[in-house]
Amino acid sequence: MNIKLSEVNEKNFWDVIKLKSDFDQEKRIQIFERWVGSNTFFLAACQVYGFLPRAIYDGETLIGFASHGFNKETGRYELISIMLGHAYQGKGYGMPILRAVIEEMAVKYSCEEIYLSVIYNNEAAKRVYEKAGFKPTGEIEDGHHPE
Repeated sequence: MNIKLSEVNEKNFWDVIKLKSDFDQEKRIQIFERWVGSNTFFLAACQVYGFLPRAIYDGETLIGFASHGFNKETGRYELISIMLGHAYQGKGYGMPILRAVIEEMAVKYSCEEIYLSVIYNNEAAKRVYEKAGFKPTGEIEDGHHPE
């Protein structure tokens, strides 16, 4: 595995927005997928709120997308989104990708705490986040799903 985070630019834009977390989602154009907002939604959020969008690669292969930054509303550094394309799920990418994003955030922002949200019934994501050291705060964010 050779995980790297890269900018989203003219060369990879269309590939990033076509990347889906669920095979069934490939047939639809929608703002929200089952477990995550679409990459299109989060690219727009990055533009509006000043978050940093990141294409996730294994070598030269685009495998996922993440976005992070300082949330002015909460006063927190947040991992706004992280997704892995459905073809790459179940292959051991979750923890290495999460570590790469955390490391980038720690270096870029010199932050000591990172917050994220997870859809309440996404047990697989919860396990990965808790394994990485994230702890539930008990807060509920009322986004497109309770998170």
